[in-house]
Amino acid sequence: MTLGILLLILAPFILPETIMSRFTSIGNMEDSSTSYRVYIWMATIAMLRDYWLSGVGMGITSFNTIYPLYSYNNIKAPHSHNLYLQLIVEYGIVGFIVMLGVIYNYFKMAAVSLKAKKDIVLGGLVSGMGGFLLQSMTDHTWYNYRVVLIFWVIVALTVVASQINLKEKENDQSC
Repeated sequence: MTLGILLLILAPFILPETIMSRFTSIGNMEDSSTSYRVYIWMATIAMLRDYWLSGVGMGITSFNTIYPLYSYNNIKAPHSHNLYLQLIVEYGIVGFIVMLGVIYNYFKMAAVSLKAKKDIVLGGLVSGMGGFLLQSMTDHTWYNYRVVLIFWVIVALTVVASQINLKEKENDQSC
């Protein structure tokens, strides 16, 4: 924890200028990447006004069929550049709530297991998932089906690691 805080404080001095300029451009609408995403998000939110309950259907083909009707500034986009918006627009609000339930239960199960027994592998899996879900706020991280597979493999590995930790803790207490 202390090392992380120290590295965060030192980051502006040790990171290359290109990376620092990317960080400082966050929220700057003059930056083309930021304005591009914001316009796509606005169009996706406009889509949700009409398709919030049912969604438009699974996959980017469904998205690409409907999106041009809502596009701002004629911006073409293959996806919403936000996993959470993409989930709502594809599956509707019910599918999104189900996914939030999966994510909630994932972290709850991992937290219970980590509290029972500290495990660096499980901690790494959970940290990786947290980073992935954070990045998903600014990109449709499931755009590539191989990444979707890796996501679910990480979920499965976390479940297995959690179950092993809880069994080991149980066995340690019974001895």
